[in-house]
This record gives sequence, C-alpha cells and structure tokens, in this order.
Amino acid sequence: MNDLSSADANIQIAMLEVISEGISGGVLVYDKNDLIVFASQQLLGLLPVPKSFLAPGTRLRDFLGAVYDSGGRFSADSTGPRRMLSREDWIAEQIATLWKERAETLERRGTDRWLSFTKRRVSSGYGVCVIRDVSDHKKREEQWRTDMERVQITEEVLDNLPFPVTVKDGNFTFVAVNKAASRFLDLPAEAVLGHKGSDIHPPELEKRLDGINRQLFQTGEPVQLPERVTRPDGSEVIIIANKYRIGKPGRYYIVTAMEDITDLVEVGEGGRVVSPKRQAALISSSLGRHERKARAESGPDAAGVAGRKVLVVSSDLQMEAEALDILGGLGLDTSSVSCAEELELFLRLAYESGIRIDLVVVVDVAMDFQCLKIVERHGVPALAIGSLRMRGELAAAVTRLLASPANAAEKPQEENWRIDPGCEAETPGIDILVAEDNEVNQIVFSQILEGFGYRYAIAPDGEEAVRLWKERSPRLILMDITLPKLSGFEASARIRSLETADSSIPIIGVLAQPFDRDRDECFASGMNEVILKPISPEALETLFQAFLDMPEKQSYA
Repeated sequence: MNDLSSADANIQIAMLEVISEGISGGVLVYDKNDLIVFASQQLLGLLPVPKSFLAPGTRLRDFLGAVYDSGGRFSADSTGPRRMLSREDWIAEQIATLWKERAETLERRGTDRWLSFTKRRVSSGYGVCVIRDVSDHKKREEQWRTDMERVQITEEVLDNLPFPVTVKDGNFTFVAVNKAASRFLDLPAEAVLGHKGSDIHPPELEKRLDGINRQLFQTGEPVQLPERVTRPDGSEVIIIANKYRIGKPGRYYIVTAMEDITDLVEVGEGGRVVSPKRQAALISSSLGRHERKARAESGPDAAGVAGRKVLVVSSDLQMEAEALDILGGLGLDTSSVSCAEELELFLRLAYESGIRIDLVVVVDVAMDFQCLKIVERHGVPALAIGSLRMRGELAAAVTRLLASPANAAEKPQEENWRIDPGCEAETPGIDILVAEDNEVNQIVFSQILEGFGYRYAIAPDGEEAVRLWKERSPRLILMDITLPKLSGFEASARIRSLETADSSIPIIGVLAQPFDRDRDECFASGMNEVILKPISPEALETLFQAFLDMPEKQSYA
C-alpha cells in the first residue's frame, strides 16, 4: 500500500513537472499549513533561490525568506510604486497574497525582464502559484504601444498640414488622407480610405495618374506635376502635385502632396503660366557653413577652446558632416574617421608624429563601446553622444570638456582625462555612488550625472565602493560587476549584509553583456535591477525616477 502511494506520488510529481514544462513557467504548490508540496525546477531560473528551499515540506516563510535574502524580492502590488519593506513585513505581505482565492501580479525584474505571478487557493486548502517569464510578450506590447503612438502622432501631423496629402499602398488603394485632402476632394475621409482612384477621379484623369503612379512605383524617382484642376464645386485651382515613393521593398507606398499656387501665378491661353501674379518680399538668410566657421575664427573665443584638436568618429556621413559643422563653429581643428580601424590608425600616427588630440567624439551607437576602448588605450579624452542628442548638446558638451581644468592644454596628455574618485561634493551626503574601474566609463558616468545635476562619487574598486557607501550615504548605487579587489557581486552582498532593514539602498548592476548567468548572479547578490552598457542618460533617468522618485529632468546638457 505504501509502495502504491509512493508510486502515485511520483506520477503526480512527474505530471506537475510536465505541466510546468508545458506552460513554460515555474509551479509552486503549497498546503493549508503553508508547507511546500511541490516546486518545479523551472523556479530556479526565475527566482534567485537555492535549490534546497524547493524541497517538499519546506515552510513558505523559509522559502520567501530565501527569496528576500538573495535579492529577488518582488512587489505584492506591482501597480503601485515600489516600496522598501523590512524582511518580515515583506514575507507577511507575500503570504497574505498566497492566501487570497485569486491574485495576479506582474513584476519587472531588471531593465528588460518581466515575471507574471498567478495565485489560486482551492476549496481543499491547497494553493498554486504559477510564475512565468513574459518578457517577450511585454516587449511586443510595448513595441505595439510605441507603434500606435507613432501612428497617432503621424496622423496628427498630417491632419494639421495646410496642404492636401494622400497615401496609396502597392495596390494603389488610399490608406491615408489628411483633412486638407478631404476638403480638396470634397469628400469625407471615410469615402476615400480603402478606395482606389477610379472610385473618386474621372476615368481620363485616373488613367493618366495610374500610369504615373506605376512608373513611380517601379523607379522610385520623385515626380512633380503642375495641374489645373476643376474642383467638385466648379472652382478652378492651379496646383503642384509632388509624388514620392517611400517604404521598403515589398512595402512601398506612394505619397502625394499638393500645393495650391493659384494666388501666385497667372495663366494665359493654352493653360501656360505667363507671369507671377504677385511677388512677396523675401527675407534673406544663409545656411552656409563657411559663414559660421568664419564667425568662429574672427570672433572672440569665449569658451577658450578654439584651435583645440577634435577627432569625430561616425560611420554615418550625414552625422559626421553635422558634427564637423557644429565643432567648426566653435573654432576647433577637426578631423574625422569612419570606423574603429581608422580610429586606431589615426591615433597611432598622431602619437608617432607628436600631434596632440584633445578629444575624440564618437557619434555612433553601434561603435561607441569599441571606440572608447581604443581611446582608453591611447589616453585621450572621449565623448560618446547619440545622433538624437548631438544637434542640441554636442557644442555644450565639447566646450565643457575642453574648458574644464582636467582638460587644460598645459597638462600632460596622460592626465587629461583622469577622474579623481574624490570628486564628491563637500557635503557628506550624495545622490549616486558609481562603482566603476574603467576610466572611460567613469568619464561617461560623470558627464551624465553632472548634466543631471546630481551629487555623486566614483569608486574604482569594490572595497572603495563599500567604504564610500558607509561614509557618504548615497541614495542609489550603480555597481559594475567586474571590479578589482571585490567584484560587484561581492561588494553588493557585503553591503546587504551590513545594512539594516530600514536603510536598504537600491543597487543597480551594470553589465557589459546580457548574459543570463550575470543577471541571475546580480539578483542573487542583492541587486535590485540591472542595466546594460553602453550607458545612456535616458536609461539612467528612468532608473532614478523609479528608485529615487526624482522628478523628470528637462534635458541632459
């Protein structure tokens, strides 16, 4: 009988494991005495808890305590702001949710990982908690939301344009029409969308436009058509219809933008434009680069950076040209390279020729990490900046770096870019502690945090990070995992062992590679979140708002 019961139990366990595999999630079953009856092995990949705490008969209190101690604690109510609870309060809150008849929560783990928790209590007293990784679903959902917002913004822009715009798909069916186009055609948008031109235009006109659209669809060459159009109300207008092909192969669209020039021209016999109808006074302006550079060369050098040598790295010719234009406006001596190999060669030749490079500006997200490593080896200051921020922030960032005492021209090159870990504010308290041994990354963190206006300190190793945590009482720690003396994992675990329940500090792991083993070890050592290099101001600002309740900054400068 005992053998039969044991066999039945083994069958039940095997079936639960199969169910766990089938739903791609972890399953936890517990009885009315809050003892674990079954815990699937998938839980080990979802929660940073030792395997011994999954054994049948383990108290839920002990299991949850192990989750808390390993840094994997999650919120009982993920819809509200994250709260820092003591160990006992957090365990009590979790057990309370496990006793609910039905509960579902969603928890964010790290910057790009989401876990769902589905909890049920049945009439027999047994409870079931299913934990699944829904990161892919959340990413698709966020991408869908982003796409919808983009579409909505595009529609609002089109509707507010003063001239008619229509869009046709590969079947020459109208898929978009703005308000101005509806007024021009004297039809509501609903009567245009989903229809072909033959449903709207007279046959002769549609036959001519159909040939033009097909040629445009095949060649992609823009077309400009002067047209004299009799509108449905009988009035005549003269327009310029500009047609473009947009999209990618297999998903091309034809955009037609119509400009009414009736008030600007006079038409003679045969429909020819014979003269302008009116002339408007023109305001003269220039977009020439040479004027901007001339002003920089002739004007006073307010920032004291004119003549300094700056090297731009970008594989995008347009971004490179814009960056050189901006830097030329500051009176800087500029050069450019397009890839990491050219950067390595340029810096080596400059060193061999005795030419001092004052700053390297990397305007390429795909290359910034590799380029910064090269720059680090050559001991040259560096600035990595995204193309979206470049236009508004490049000049200020470069001026600030070159004009700073650390980058004064009279200092030796090997000292130009060193960041002193003692660059903290005079007051004891700080906002952010950065544990980072790479000097280039220290520069990146310093630029971003100074731009935000936060008080910060930089620790070059794990032991220094623990010391500064004790002495400076930061509100948040950015912890690189590959630190000398103490690794980021060890430093985080030591801080967790020394802090009290009322003074738990958010610790953010900084990873160079998105390896699951590193991510799991971050949570196991007590970290709250992880973030990937290269670091961006937007990613850090999101973390600060989530963990420090800091208001959103206007911009990064």
